[in-house]
Amino acid sequence: MVSKHDNKRQAVVIIHGMGEQRPMDTLRSFVEGIRQYLLKTDESEKNTVIRSKPDGISDIYETRRLSLSASRNRPITDFYEFYWAHNMRENKFGHITSWLFKLLFPKKRIPDRVKIVWNTIWIFFIAVMLIVILLLWILGYDKIKSILSAIIVLPSLFSIVALFIKNSFLNSVGDAGRYFTPSPANVGERSMIRQQGLAFLKKIHERVGKDKYDRIIIVGHSLGSVVAYDLLRILWTEYDDSYEHVPVVDQTAISEIEKYSNGKKEISSIDEFQELQNHCWLQQKNIGNKWRISDFITIGSPLCNADYLIVNNVSFDVLKEQREFPVCPPVADDREKSIHYNSDPYDIKDGKRTVKILHHAALFAVTRWTNIYFSSDYIGGPMQRLFGPGVRDIFVKRKSIWFFPGGHTSYWNRDSEASLATIVKALHLRNR
Repeated sequence: MVSKHDNKRQAVVIIHGMGEQRPMDTLRSFVEGIRQYLLKTDESEKNTVIRSKPDGISDIYETRRLSLSASRNRPITDFYEFYWAHNMRENKFGHITSWLFKLLFPKKRIPDRVKIVWNTIWIFFIAVMLIVILLLWILGYDKIKSILSAIIVLPSLFSIVALFIKNSFLNSVGDAGRYFTPSPANVGERSMIRQQGLAFLKKIHERVGKDKYDRIIIVGHSLGSVVAYDLLRILWTEYDDSYEHVPVVDQTAISEIEKYSNGKKEISSIDEFQELQNHCWLQQKNIGNKWRISDFITIGSPLCNADYLIVNNVSFDVLKEQREFPVCPPVADDREKSIHYNSDPYDIKDGKRTVKILHHAALFAVTRWTNIYFSSDYIGGPMQRLFGPGVRDIFVKRKSIWFFPGGHTSYWNRDSEASLATIVKALHLRNR
């Protein structure tokens, strides 16, 4: 099976995580980390340069395109950032109360990697309550009241505490709570992020001439990986049935992937399965499908606990069966045991022809999914538990203190060579 393709130009889109992110901060640090690793590991990269150009994609004029010139082993690679933080402003506790309640009082089993965080929060809460009760018993209510009154009248101390709560909690965790909760107070922001993201990805797909991209890679960090997943599953439904009236059709890869979807085969080698996905992607391109996203990379992603984090009255398993959430390999149709349907017949020189069209949730028949997480980062974790054995989970060992999400923002730092190596490998930049 040959899945190599000599791309002339490729694009990498990174989607930042939660918090008070500034435009270009994530993109610049990401590109610099990738560039330094390439320089260390590939002699042909020594003369390449990074140029900052207007991206021509975003509507906010705060972001730019960082273009890495071609090397002997790699085509021109343009790096973009989809910036969405400006849509999440003025977070309040009222926006995330239902989400916090669901996390603290879950109705189902808590995922293993979340247990240490959940237990620590409850231990801390119970310890504070015991201390309060003990102080009330020793000092009495009136004495405690006078002490609190003295503290509250200190405006500087009160302001510092309020600022800490806002910056460390509402401006970061608040973003996650609002995005995971489709309540009326949050729907507008969620929709705006998705509309802007879809427009962004469509513009990259639609570039023509010398600026046309043969291949697009999507990278999502932290909450940005959840945004990325939503954008891909929505955008795929607009691109899945695109094709041209080509006379020669080879779609054998779809039939091979269907064997994994309907249970006839098990994934024994993730390398072979991802090669098959890439082969299927190339075959779909050859029939004129407009989809150019070959790879989806999640880094430190909370998607691994989507069943615990998403506020929804319908179980996550049911939503997967109903094909609302695409999995890897894709869910096969119950009756036909397939992941495709046939197009209407069209005329060719010697008669009629049809092509196979992948169904609306078969996104990961053509897009490889690589998930990277630190052992110390409890925000991220293995994805196969929820999204199937076709996801490549890469565990990178790293030490941390207790439940603190160690290294969550350090995946592409220069000193994080192990995770940088996995990211560069997953990007498949050297594809000549």
